[in-house]
Amino acid sequence: MRFLSSLALLTLAAVLHAYAAPTIFLAGDSTMANKPLDLPERGWGMALGALMKAEVKVDNHAVNGRSTKSFIDEGRWEKITQALQPGDFVIIQFGHNDEKKEDPKRYTDPATSFRDNLRRFIRETRARGASPILATPVARRKFDAQGKLQATHGDYPAAVRTVAREEKVPLLDLETATSAWLQAA
Repeated sequence: MRFLSSLALLTLAAVLHAYAAPTIFLAGDSTMANKPLDLPERGWGMALGALMKAEVKVDNHAVNGRSTKSFIDEGRWEKITQALQPGDFVIIQFGHNDEKKEDPKRYTDPATSFRDNLRRFIRETRARGASPILATPVARRKFDAQGKLQATHGDYPAAVRTVAREEKVPLLDLETATSAWLQAA
């Protein structure tokens, strides 16, 4: 979790400092989700609250196995939008499960429907007076025979970066940060 105290989170903390008591909503998959404390696995969203001022609330809606499509279809996104207040933030991190072509309940195309869903999240967050923040998916721990980390997310991280740039949304490039961290470990 050392990468979480990186420049990206320091930047986020500086932005949040301007607001008295915002809530940071998290929308994403297992890599961000809260986990039972009796398991060794942790989503990075579990640690985020400890890095914030006491007045900042983190409301983690991330769930294992979710894609942008299933998050919307299951009504999880609507719960966030209904709770949003002006001055709140939403960190949106998907890609891991959007990649699953064999599962029509989760799959989104990185060139079309995935980007459309990200734009919807941005549009609806802004409509409530809150600020969206996009995050690329974290790197998977997959190494080749020489110990070099392998990219496993295809076009999804680039799609997130493109939408962030086009929509002028802050980006947490977790894929780049976690790749560097995993390769150095």
